[in-house]
Amino acid sequence: MHTAKFLFLCAIMTFCVGASSGLSARAMAQTSVAPDWPKVPTGPFHWQLQGDIDLAGDIRVVGSDLFETSADQVRQWRDAGVFPICYINVGAVEDWRDDRDRFPSDLIGNAYWGWPGENWLDVSRFERFADVMRDRFDLCRDKGFLAVEPDNIDAYESDDSSKEIGFTLTRADQLRYITWLIDQAHARGLAIGQKNASELVPELVEKMDFALLESAYRFGFMGEFTPYHDLGKPVFAVEYIEEIENGTDPQSLCPAARKLGFQGVIAHLDLDRAPQNCP
Repeated sequence: MHTAKFLFLCAIMTFCVGASSGLSARAMAQTSVAPDWPKVPTGPFHWQLQGDIDLAGDIRVVGSDLFETSADQVRQWRDAGVFPICYINVGAVEDWRDDRDRFPSDLIGNAYWGWPGENWLDVSRFERFADVMRDRFDLCRDKGFLAVEPDNIDAYESDDSSKEIGFTLTRADQLRYITWLIDQAHARGLAIGQKNASELVPELVEKMDFALLESAYRFGFMGEFTPYHDLGKPVFAVEYIEEIENGTDPQSLCPAARKLGFQGVIAHLDLDRAPQNCP
């Protein structure tokens, strides 16, 4: 029955009041509200965290370091129609950052293997460094970035391996922290993406806005991120040229990414120069 006619009848028949209230509640529950943060586009992705960044003409999304990238640079990208994402290390401390001394020393754990000057954080007690992360997210927004790339959100998985981080973390600890990060980003009008941590896709795919994968083709977990594509959220699948030289076949990477609807990217491990995007 047409809603207007239904409400007219209910005005005459008092016994319909309860039904009318139920209809209104259901209608409100089913109404989708557009998010207050932008939709991340898919397409060629330039991911570079060091050095001078020179974008090719077809680039639609750029990921760069929060601290190393100026607001003027971000403005230029946005004026050119490029979607800028800021890199923030949310799971480890880097000793070259100006805010490094704001992290409580008893929350700084083992060295992050392979990356000198970087140490894991005890995210189970993130409330004690929450102000640092809030300030970083504020800076990301204030510089004009439109989204956040939160690095090292998979510490609990590392703690289960032989590469111990120095703390005992659980899946619940990790998810509680990530959920807080999502809320912080969205409250500032920023999109936020899932970085690796494939085991957390079921819990995060509805909340996150895009996904960024490292070496997923090499290690065989690209398919676990198809729920993002199914929801119309972009997935950027990055493989490193150094790993390709050690056995990953670039000729098969791109077709595999394309089959899943992902944007395949071949980059250098230090992320210090322009990457190559799959066609």
